[in-house]
Amino acid sequence: MTLSEIAAQSGVGPEQITAFTQAGLLPCKDETGAYSDKDLYWLDMVNCFVENGSSVEDLKTLLPLCESKAAL
Repeated sequence: MTLSEIAAQSGVGPEQITAFTQAGLLPCKDETGAYSDKDLYWLDMVNCFVENGSSVEDLKTLLPLCESKAAL
């Protein structure tokens, strides 16, 4: 899905999604690439953490731990 599509589905603005992607917080890791359902799942989680006070820097530490648990 495109940036516009994932923004519409998630309710998160395109600028914020691009910032999360550039920070390496979404599996896509490339804001010019197509977004997948996996990106949508992670975007929802990232946005939830941010809305509850976590910083992007906090998430750069936390999300790799979540990714490794999700792979199990």
